[in-house]
Amino acid sequence: MNAQTRTGLLALALLAGAASLPAKAGEVTWWAPNWGEARARELVQKFQAANPGITVKIEVTVSNGLPERVLTAMRSGAGPDVIEVQHGWVNGYAQNDLVLPLDDTLQDKADYQKSALDYVTWNGKAWAVPYRIETHGIIYNKDHFKEAGLDPDKPIETWDGLVAAAKALTKSGRSGFGITGGGEVGNTIFRSLPFIWMAGGDILSADQKQVLINKPEAVKAVTFYTDFYKQGLAPKSTLENDGLSLRRLFVAGTVSAYQSGQFDLPAIAKENPKLSLGAMPIPHPEGKQTAAILGGWSYVIPKAAKNPAEAKKLIQFLSTAENQAFYTDTFPARISSLKAERFQDPMLKPFATMLPYGRPVPAHKNWVKMVQAYFDGIQRILLGEQTVQKSMDQVAEEITALL
Repeated sequence: MNAQTRTGLLALALLAGAASLPAKAGEVTWWAPNWGEARARELVQKFQAANPGITVKIEVTVSNGLPERVLTAMRSGAGPDVIEVQHGWVNGYAQNDLVLPLDDTLQDKADYQKSALDYVTWNGKAWAVPYRIETHGIIYNKDHFKEAGLDPDKPIETWDGLVAAAKALTKSGRSGFGITGGGEVGNTIFRSLPFIWMAGGDILSADQKQVLINKPEAVKAVTFYTDFYKQGLAPKSTLENDGLSLRRLFVAGTVSAYQSGQFDLPAIAKENPKLSLGAMPIPHPEGKQTAAILGGWSYVIPKAAKNPAEAKKLIQFLSTAENQAFYTDTFPARISSLKAERFQDPMLKPFATMLPYGRPVPAHKNWVKMVQAYFDGIQRILLGEQTVQKSMDQVAEEITALL
């Protein structure tokens, strides 16, 4: 069974489940990710106290399979009223007429990071309200660095330095640098596309008329990324590992460094408080700049939402400066929210340093499908089924069909 078939079956199963859910007047169903569930429920209590005529029903989502689940719900017309989605998915929803414009819901527009608003804007309209922005950095174990003869207080700056460090760190059952190659599909493009940008490549041309993923610059970067696994510097379980899996391996002490956002820091500190944590910007090729995907999450209202007026009230409540600062796991999309004390932690500085190098993913209506094609290509390389060039040639063919 191939990935497309599995996705199709999953979609049908979810469609059947979603279609059986009844809607009630005055009830807002909110799909909220599991990592923010406790805070979401606290906010709902406050919202319902201030809006006694509206009831909010939270349905908790998980990252694995979420893009397919959201698409299925929107296309079936049986989805919820509010969904939290990644910024990069929003333009595709707008161009496919699946979500409502939210210009009348977005308040204090000047207080938002411009890049976050640009991400969710298409054809002159805002199709989501962003609340969270982030880029990745490198999280590492300072004790492992010391044991490997590396200076834990001196950030690695170049690709060559990262490979050398990974080799030094890979010993005694540890993997020096973890990469993703399985699990949640979007995790892999989030971690590898920045390397393609640093090398001067891209997936699509700026006008989105040409596919570039099989050009020399992109192939060089994909080779750099997948070689961590092929050279034994990443875990043997890489084909099953997404971002969450890597964090667990890092907490267990079997991975010494990996790429992720500051949202992992609280969980690591909680699960292994003795671990000596370090963070640094993502290394770049010698003489070039670093890069990262500007990621984050937004609220959207599906076009078929049963109670859109109440849903807009909820989003406005969730989007106050105070509530954004409370709810986000990373940096808030509102500028004034950054004044909150929780964002003054020195450990966050490397991640804040990466923000100016953050770029949006292409605003193409078939972006989610392109990500799947790219992910499948990475897996073929990791499995040894194809060379990097052959695999990226196949990805280029599949993406060309989606243009």
